[in-house]
Amino acid sequence: MAELAEAEAAEAEARAEAARAKATAARLRGGEPDIEGDEVTDDDADDDAEDDGELDPRGWWARIGAVTVAVVATVIVAIGSLVVTGLMVVSHEKVTAQKQHQAELVEAARRGVIALLSIDYNRAKTDVQHVIDLSTGTFKDDFTRGADDFVKTAEQSKAVTVGTVKSAALEKENGDTGVVLLAASSTVTNSSGAHQDPRAWRMSVTVARDGAQYKMSNVEFVP
Repeated sequence: MAELAEAEAAEAEARAEAARAKATAARLRGGEPDIEGDEVTDDDADDDAEDDGELDPRGWWARIGAVTVAVVATVIVAIGSLVVTGLMVVSHEKVTAQKQHQAELVEAARRGVIALLSIDYNRAKTDVQHVIDLSTGTFKDDFTRGADDFVKTAEQSKAVTVGTVKSAALEKENGDTGVVLLAASSTVTNSSGAHQDPRAWRMSVTVARDGAQYKMSNVEFVP
C-alpha cells in the first residue's frame, strides 16, 4: 500500500509540473507579461495616457495654428512699419521740396531788387540790362521800353547807387508764382564822392517762373 501511495503522489506531482510548464509556454506565446517581473502600476498607466495625448493630431494642429497666427501678426507689424516709414519719407520729401520752392521765390525777388536799386552810371547800360534779364512778363516789357531813358538819367546824374535787402519774406504762393515782401535800402554816391543818406524802401515783388528760373513779374513800392 505504501508503494501505491508513493506512486500516486509522484504522478500528481508530475501532472502539476506539466501544468506549470504548459502555462508558462502559453504566456510566452501570447506575450502576456510576467506578473511577477513586469507588474504594471497606476503611474505607468498615467504616463502612457499622457504620451498618447501628446500624439493627438488635434494637439499638433493647435500648435501649428498658434505658430501661424504669430507669424502672420509679425508680418503685419513689419508691413505696417514699412508703410509708416514710407509715408514719413514721402511727407519729408514734400516738405523739403516746398521749402526749396519757397526759397527760390524769395531769392529771385531779392536778386531782382538788388539789381533794380544798384545802378552805376559808368556801366548804366549793363546794369539796366541786368534788371531786364532778371524780369519777366509785363514788368519786363515796361522796363525794356523805358530802358534808354533810365540809362540817360543814370549817366547824367553821374551817381552810383548800391542796393541792399535787409529782409525778405514770402507773403503768398500759388504754384509757379509768389509774392515776396522786402525791406531794402539804397545809398547814393555822386561823382564828387559825396554820400547821401541811405534811403529805405519797402517793396512787394511778384515772382513768376520763366523757363527754368524765377524772375520779377511785378514791382510795387509799399508806403
